[in-house]
Amino acid sequence: MHAYTQFLLEDINNAHRPLDYFQRKKKISNREELKNKLEESENFLNYPESIVFKDYCGLKPEDFPPGENLEKDDLNALTKAMVKMYESWNILVDLPDNLPAEFAYRLVISLLDRGMPIMQYGFFGMDYCTGNPEGCEFKEYCTCLKYWEEK
Repeated sequence: MHAYTQFLLEDINNAHRPLDYFQRKKKISNREELKNKLEESENFLNYPESIVFKDYCGLKPEDFPPGENLEKDDLNALTKAMVKMYESWNILVDLPDNLPAEFAYRLVISLLDRGMPIMQYGFFGMDYCTGNPEGCEFKEYCTCLKYWEEK
């Protein structure tokens, strides 16, 4: 594993959502918490895509070397760490199992530049799936291909 990968893994670990990110100064009632949950659901539908994920976590795509400059072990370690970091922010990243390491790495790094809601009560799923393999970001690794081929 490259030394630079170790530094990146530390940076990724430091980019996890702080445990007190949603902590409130005052105790709220169950009614107020329900109101907040409903508000979050409504905001999910209208979240501002201009606020990109790197603004929350502090990591920038340019901090990461191109995938072709890394060994497969480095790519896998960084991808796994990024997915875990996204999970700390309640963002679930779903990638096909057969996706090549460099491809998966490139996708999880590209998420830093995407607008995503940061949710306290729910999760935001990033699965890339439109249900149609035509134009899919996964290309020939799209999990929907087998269903479309059966038709």
